[in-house]
Amino acid sequence: MQNGEILDLKPDLPDFRKEVLRGLQNPAKWIHPKFFYDPAGSLLFEMITELPEYYQTRIEDSILREKCDRLSRVLRKVTSVVELGAGSGRKSISLIKCLPGLKEYTLLDISISSLAGAVSLLRSTFPDKLIFGVCTDYLNPKTMYTGESNGSSMVVFLGSTIGNMEIQDSLNFLRSCSEGMASGDTILIGVDMKKDKKVLERAYNDSAGVTARFNLNLIERIRKEFGVFIPSDAFTHRAFYNEDFGRIEMHLTCTRELTLELDGNIVKFSRGEEIHTENSYKYSAKEFSKMLSDSGFSLVDTLTDGKGYYSIFIARKP
Repeated sequence: MQNGEILDLKPDLPDFRKEVLRGLQNPAKWIHPKFFYDPAGSLLFEMITELPEYYQTRIEDSILREKCDRLSRVLRKVTSVVELGAGSGRKSISLIKCLPGLKEYTLLDISISSLAGAVSLLRSTFPDKLIFGVCTDYLNPKTMYTGESNGSSMVVFLGSTIGNMEIQDSLNFLRSCSEGMASGDTILIGVDMKKDKKVLERAYNDSAGVTARFNLNLIERIRKEFGVFIPSDAFTHRAFYNEDFGRIEMHLTCTRELTLELDGNIVKFSRGEEIHTENSYKYSAKEFSKMLSDSGFSLVDTLTDGKGYYSIFIARKP
């Protein structure tokens, strides 16, 4: 590949209509959170990351910047990086500055348009590095492998995205990473930590209502893509911390009795019925360290902010 090139593996895109219909016909209605990220939803999420209540993005970047010297020592041998779910590429900048031996950085994302912007951003910011993009489903373990190495490659998974997976899925994902990596290679993962319930719930119920709009954008997608009328006040946003499961849950609550016809299928809602749209698991240091160990990794270092809100875990395949 030439510097700046994007390899389009033409991943199978999820069928919104088919999957949403399947979720809404379930007795416990649900929509997969991957459908948040249409163009409008992606823009809203970028706005969320700038909100004062939403600490994750801000603290992750501050850890990378403030502990760069420590990262540079731990990751001094890394020459090649593959970042999973790169998005806009903005979160990559602080990390790259902490990799003194870096030669090439490959961004993986399912969105070709996001990749184009991210590759362009990183090429202009780091003209001395080889920057590549691969349009693929990064959950496919075959896409994770960074090539033959002797401890010089690293897989990066920032943004606390691993929290959006169910716990067993997270474990399977990490095991797939480990199986695809060479001995001595590194994995770096951003993880949102367990903390005071009020702090967590504020992050998903911001005063400006941006997260509510982000959640409700799913209803707008249904309205547009199925060509169906849904009153603008038919659903409200609800997010809360479920202490039993250690996760934030996001739901859309129906405000009235409602009947929708979606591709010839009747979907009925009772007043107060909910659509479960997202889980975001939070971990203790002990819980996530064990998950890494159970996946075949050896923990190298953990970088955490002063309040213990967020951590970056660094582990290696023995």
